Amino acid sequence: MWLNNLWLGHHRSLDMPTLGRDMLSGFIGAMVQIAYCISFSALIFQEPIAGGFPLGLAALLMGTVITGVIVALTTTLSPATGGPDTPAVAVLSVLAGSIGDTLSASGVSSPVVVINTLLAITIGTVISGLFLYGLGALRCGQWLRFVPYPVVAGFLAGSAVLMMTGGAEVITQTNLTLSPASWVRLYSSVYIPQLGVALLLVLLIVDLRRWVPPYLALPVAFVGTLVALDVILFGMVPSEVRRDWFLPSLGKLTLWWPLSSIMRPDIHWGVIAESAGDIAALSWITAISMLLDVSSLEVARQKSADLDKELKTNGIANIVAGVLGGMGGNLSLNGAIMLEESGAITRWGGVFVAVTCAVILFAGADIGAYVPKAVLGGMLCYLGAIILVEVWESPVRLSWVDWMFGIAIMLVICNFGYLQGVGLGVLVACLIFVINYSRIGVIRRHLTRQDFSSNVERSREQSLFLQQEGERIHVLWFSGFIFFGSSNVIFECIKQIIETQQDKPLEYVVLDFSRVQGLDSSAVRDLIKLRDFCAWNDVVLVFSGLDERVRDRFEQVRFFTSGHTTSGHTHKAFDTRNEAVEWCEEMLLMQYEVGIASTPAFEKWLAAEIGTHGDIVRLKPYLHLHELKRDELLFRRGEASDSIALIVSGRVAISIDNESGKSIRLRRLTGHTIVGEMGFYRDAPRAANVAAEEPTVVYRLSRQSLDRMEQENPVIAAALHELIVRMLSERLEFANREIAALT
Repeated sequence: MWLNNLWLGHHRSLDMPTLGRDMLSGFIGAMVQIAYCISFSALIFQEPIAGGFPLGLAALLMGTVITGVIVALTTTLSPATGGPDTPAVAVLSVLAGSIGDTLSASGVSSPVVVINTLLAITIGTVISGLFLYGLGALRCGQWLRFVPYPVVAGFLAGSAVLMMTGGAEVITQTNLTLSPASWVRLYSSVYIPQLGVALLLVLLIVDLRRWVPPYLALPVAFVGTLVALDVILFGMVPSEVRRDWFLPSLGKLTLWWPLSSIMRPDIHWGVIAESAGDIAALSWITAISMLLDVSSLEVARQKSADLDKELKTNGIANIVAGVLGGMGGNLSLNGAIMLEESGAITRWGGVFVAVTCAVILFAGADIGAYVPKAVLGGMLCYLGAIILVEVWESPVRLSWVDWMFGIAIMLVICNFGYLQGVGLGVLVACLIFVINYSRIGVIRRHLTRQDFSSNVERSREQSLFLQQEGERIHVLWFSGFIFFGSSNVIFECIKQIIETQQDKPLEYVVLDFSRVQGLDSSAVRDLIKLRDFCAWNDVVLVFSGLDERVRDRFEQVRFFTSGHTTSGHTHKAFDTRNEAVEWCEEMLLMQYEVGIASTPAFEKWLAAEIGTHGDIVRLKPYLHLHELKRDELLFRRGEASDSIALIVSGRVAISIDNESGKSIRLRRLTGHTIVGEMGFYRDAPRAANVAAEEPTVVYRLSRQSLDRMEQENPVIAAALHELIVRMLSERLEFANREIAALT
């Protein structure tokens, strides 16, 4: 019902011409799939389990039928078909060879060895299906796309080499290893002609692609070579010579049923369990192969596939195939492209591929008696060569380091097995991630107080001091995940600043973690080392933006309660970067006792800004003194801007209320500054609230008083206007410099 509903969601109306095109393309696709299955069976079932060839071929065809039907009816990239994939078959050949060698060495009879091998393959098929379905059900499809391409290339190249050497092994019926002794048969007069025919078949397929549509090259070459070679062998070659060109006659195709074999007493479960690594590698390779096929087909079809759905449906296909005695498979890239290029329009094209394979399967012909080993070996060599070419011509441009990683994985797979290759691949993936992520740089931005300030508006004297001494405060923005590959970069950066900045020694470092997703234990250790180094050099670390998880990591090691500087300061943590920078500014001003706001200091400052003390005397009649209590409003948002305020002492905050009514502070102003001038000069309503944060003294100048001043004392009015323009210009200049530094 589930598959039926899924298919109906993509149903197209059929007419006879469309159905005819689907049937023709399905027949062509089936010829290629059958050729694949014959070659794959010969690769998997070599001596000492060559007697399992007909059972293996039947299992491969059964898997092709089941996966073909399910994939064709459910894929989001129709028309498409399914079947055994080359990299997964390479793993199956390793799995079968391992079990066959182990049991044969123990004296187990050949038929029993074959049944144990088939059962191990069935277990691998079902586990691969469960693995694929689990990935799709947990919506992990996108995570597979994050596997580094050098790792994928190494797996594919290893599978390709095993496929090509497997072609030679099918012809010579021997196991090729690194030992030169295993190569003797390659030079035998019996096998050199067969190897030559296999090579000619590969070259014929390649050459035919220049003269016929690519989807026809392989079936034409396969059928043409098969017919021509059979005519020669059966019509012109003696039977004793002809016998060496074929696999031993092993009878008709017969299906096997795993459920009836599980309870057999001669099943060696311990040997099968020892192959758990190869079974795990099969699951992994099947998932990677499917990802590559789906991704490539997305590009070819210019469609976007639902990878999680593809994983689930292909997982179900493998489970069903395993239970019914078939070998695993998945959506086939080559099969899908062949269907489309040969004229398939609807999902029925893929279904007809499976139906044609089912006819061959249930007809039970002794296919091995009519297909020479040279044809099988040539097919395997061609498939391996195609994979190597695809890896080489991949649009992903690899560095020489990536190539070395990929080649290392390939060599490990070829010489030690897929389990070791998977282990190396995981290690290489981690190394690639660490190296590439470290190159990104955890320090997103680095400025000093000369170019970046808090949102506190200070007196001109304080602002100039902070500008001149700004190198004593450094601000660093971090981003991403801080781990052992990047945390040492932070330590070395700050260490270099401390050691090289001698004229104005570093005193405060703000470390902004607001865009940090987390950190590992190695990063915590390096930050402790940084804390101790800074404490020894009397530098205070000021953290901001720590989320709950990161703060907990620091509290577990008592980061802020130990490690005092030589002058007795402790390291600090604030919620926001602005609060952290503001605290550093306050500490620096307090340390050097710069610009303490008071009424005498205010009059001195104002006299320096507008003229002499006598000018202040002439200005005061136009000003109205106000003493504000804590939280008392000076200006209210929305009211008329009918005055400006000169702050004598204390501190005010400019804030607005958000949609939920919470007050958000925009800026803070201290003594010897002016507030309210923007709305006043633009004659616009107040854009924000201005309230005292502590007892504050201000002089207010109303619009009426300013108009009267301009009439009675135009020189004083002009000096006041000049003061306001100068302050606005200084703010704008610093804002421009800050923006330039942040971009």
